[in-house]
Amino acid sequence: MSILYFPQLANGSMAQYPVTRSWSRAVTINTLPDGSMVIMTDPSPPRVSWELRYSGLSAAEWGALQTLFSTSQGRYATFTFLDPTDNLLIWSEDPTAAGWTADALLQVSKGIGDPLGGSGAVTLTNGGQAPQRLMQSVSGPSWFQYCFSVYLRAEGPCTVSLIRSSTSDEARQTVDVASSWARVQAAGALPGQDDGVKFGLELAAGATVFVFGAQVEAQACAGVYKSKSGTSGVYQKSRFDQDTLVQATNTNSQYSTTIQITASY
Repeated sequence: MSILYFPQLANGSMAQYPVTRSWSRAVTINTLPDGSMVIMTDPSPPRVSWELRYSGLSAAEWGALQTLFSTSQGRYATFTFLDPTDNLLIWSEDPTAAGWTADALLQVSKGIGDPLGGSGAVTLTNGGQAPQRLMQSVSGPSWFQYCFSVYLRAEGPCTVSLIRSSTSDEARQTVDVASSWARVQAAGALPGQDDGVKFGLELAAGATVFVFGAQVEAQACAGVYKSKSGTSGVYQKSRFDQDTLVQATNTNSQYSTTIQITASY
């Protein structure tokens, strides 16, 4: 069975705002004979839920939601949901952590002052004679619209390539890096139909740059930076949290609906 994905809207976004997101975790409560209580958190993973309210949907957009609901048989089957409020990467400030893949001659130094006043930036140095890359894979469809953003600076003027790639396609955008921190971004969709898409940086031979705050979002432009550790905004075991899709149609044949989704970490 092919992977199911919650669909993007025609404008390249995952939702219309406002989006409601909530977390819940089960607890066990033991009431003792003296009336006191012992409360223990359940070891099972917490759950996260979203309420997505849509209006003005086209027939094609409404049809995509209906198709996913039908294919997943309502609450029964799971699908991949890309959280519209979150960073889709993991370890956004630590390229030495699991999830990142660095070419052999790319050197990483941590603990560098960052543009937000902390020490979460890193130095990337290409010690080789050929371009070197730092990449991370996201479990989303390659044909979605994505925005990859990152803060960069360098001691001297240089260029860095922002890479988006899949099994069959690749896109790059070369950006100028100055001596002061600047957030750069590259957005777009790849033409193929691959499961999985990679994002990252490519440094020319001998280049050294300071890097902070890598972020990927399933939308056309960058939002506020969200620092991430070991969990990302990609939920591969999401479900509809409703038994039916209720829709309203206006005189312009535009559709409105509310979608309930739940997933576990």
